[in-house]
Amino acid sequence: THTQPRPGIKIVRVEYDWIIAKEIAYTLQDLGFEVLGTYDTGEEGLQQVARLQPDLVLLDIDLAGEFSGIDVGRRLKETKEPFIFLTALADSHTIKQAKLVEPYAYLVKPVAPETLYSTIEITLHNASAHRQSEAAVAAIGERLTADGSLFVKVKGRLEKLQLKDIRWVEASDIYALVCTDKDKHLLSASLKTVEEKFPDSTFLRVHRSYVVNLGKIDAIEEDSLIIGDVSIPIGKTYRERLMSRLSFL
Repeated sequence: THTQPRPGIKIVRVEYDWIIAKEIAYTLQDLGFEVLGTYDTGEEGLQQVARLQPDLVLLDIDLAGEFSGIDVGRRLKETKEPFIFLTALADSHTIKQAKLVEPYAYLVKPVAPETLYSTIEITLHNASAHRQSEAAVAAIGERLTADGSLFVKVKGRLEKLQLKDIRWVEASDIYALVCTDKDKHLLSASLKTVEEKFPDSTFLRVHRSYVVNLGKIDAIEEDSLIIGDVSIPIGKTYRERLMSRLSFL
């Protein structure tokens, strides 16, 4: 029995083998997804992805035309389109190439419907989280002032966050996590960007993974500083600059 396609979950297939493509399309429809189309060349696949704006691309590696699936994946990565490799190729050389374009997943055919379903669901969830993190803050342009603010995403809307309320900012993979007294917000900017754009009169890098608000420091220990009930490490290369910025009696 076919389940009804769920609104907003639309998939494009880029697949050279039309027999397998039809089987996968039927499987996707049975799982409740909407298949917008299947295309056997990378060139047409990219054109249709740009036109149809699917939520996900299922991409084979061995394609007709000049573009391989790796080439298509590289372009999808540039345009931030979520994609999964679904291919019969499982040799180490192909997998090494595939890893470089950072697919959300790599599935080897034949694939069980439940595996396909779970992988798609996890990919859609991760893609949504990634988009939210990118939208979590308005672009940081010129260096902010001490009384400045930025916008962060809170429960589906953008809210203004005053810089004076930030306790510290910590690295979170390639992003930065802003910590206030009450909440934490993920910025699409890196910690290096935060260091460059936040006011240096107020914020200082104290560790490769931390930028702190100097006004929020409660205590200094030998190799760490205390903000509230949180201990933040002080990197050896940052300690001298930190101490020069603090006032002593």
